[in-house]
Amino acid sequence: MKKALSIMMLSMAILSSCEPMGEDGGDKSATVGTFILNNGTWGGNDSEICVFNPLDGSCVPDAFSAANGQKLGDLAQDILRLNDEIYIAVSGSQTIFVTDTKLKIKTRINAEHDGARLSPRALTSDGKKIYVSYYEGFVGEISPEDHSYRLTTVGPNPEGLDICGDRLYVADSGGMAFPDYGSTISIVSLSDFTRTDTLEVNVNPVKVAAYDHRVYIFSYGDYAAVPALLQVYDTSDGSLKTLEYDSVSSMAEGEDGILYLLCCGFDEHWNTLPGLILMHDMSTDTPLGEFVTDGTELPNAYSISAAADGNIYVGCSDYITTGEVCVFSKEGRLLHRFDSGGFNPIAAE
Repeated sequence: MKKALSIMMLSMAILSSCEPMGEDGGDKSATVGTFILNNGTWGGNDSEICVFNPLDGSCVPDAFSAANGQKLGDLAQDILRLNDEIYIAVSGSQTIFVTDTKLKIKTRINAEHDGARLSPRALTSDGKKIYVSYYEGFVGEISPEDHSYRLTTVGPNPEGLDICGDRLYVADSGGMAFPDYGSTISIVSLSDFTRTDTLEVNVNPVKVAAYDHRVYIFSYGDYAAVPALLQVYDTSDGSLKTLEYDSVSSMAEGEDGILYLLCCGFDEHWNTLPGLILMHDMSTDTPLGEFVTDGTELPNAYSISAAADGNIYVGCSDYITTGEVCVFSKEGRLLHRFDSGGFNPIAAE
């Protein structure tokens, strides 16, 4: 189950200019179709959101700061909408912001275990609850009614997660345990919210996407002898197989059951090559070929998102200057290209 299945598309018009709140508390923030989440830089306290209108191609930068008179924080990781609330996981700041659709803060969720704050990473939802991975080895379940949470233990340094049936599948990356990275998927029962099993996969799993009875797992490998892999686990028969894709660096699940695979590599001089996007049909478990149909090149491709507006967003970053976002139609044609207004655009919602 993809998180976008529980997400309604945002309003498609800018309601007001993006200015700080006035002393009277009036909300002068902006609402548009798609939020672009900028990850920021390590320790820079410079995560931010720009808001993009797919109808006219306009983009309003620094929208979170304008709506709240404060910065978003350090190392934003993921963003998700459930009904009329936006959830933003900011790992370095150990905070999940809950906002309205104009990005005005409603509350903060600062999860703790034994008195220590936890670092949120990835978000998903079944339409009733929000689920979040915490890098310290936990998964949280958040109630949208009162924003209370409960925790359960999973593997080390969990990253991506998704729901298949009545189970939550969580990538136990072990990313902080070099060279002994993790190699399991934690399987959590949603009914009693406890880990019931683990699945052995490739080294350093980081992304999970579920569709019907299949769970797709992308892992980085060990960046040396063990390559990055895309694997698929069939919950109906318990089989696990490796798919024949090279240089996958990220993935995103579209609402139509298409898995979009961002593939990046290097030349013989270790210069980055333009990103390549491939498609995989999750309903039939078959490859569909290249996505981009108009020859658009994607230098410094960094992230890929299938947003609720039906378009595919590719964030590009050189880690030095502000990022660029390329917006493609489902037919693989470039619609817009714009400055993200921040460093390392990591997600579009």
